[in-house]
Amino acid sequence: MNKLICCFSICLCLQDCQVNVAQSPLSLSSSEGQDSSLTCSYSSTVRNVQWYRQAPGESPTLLGILYKDERATWGLNLRAELQTTEKHSYLNITKAQLQDAATYLCAVEAQ
Repeated sequence: MNKLICCFSICLCLQDCQVNVAQSPLSLSSSEGQDSSLTCSYSSTVRNVQWYRQAPGESPTLLGILYKDERATWGLNLRAELQTTEKHSYLNITKAQLQDAATYLCAVEAQ
């Protein structure tokens, strides 16, 4: 039996917010076992991109920080990538499980 998993994400700007940050998709629904991807786009050079996860009823927790053109794996099924030339960061959820249902937040630190 497939259970619906909902993932939402919000983009935040740290410091003086002179960087435009956009998130896509704004909301995402997926079935258990499916792969999903979130994109965080920004308008200018940044020091790093941070991804957070907020489970229902809990405070956000830091998944990790990405620096120039870095790739990372967090946990069993979360993979992130930062492409500084394209000014995008991606968070991929592979074979989503019910416990992956959360709000995912992207924050950038401007240079």
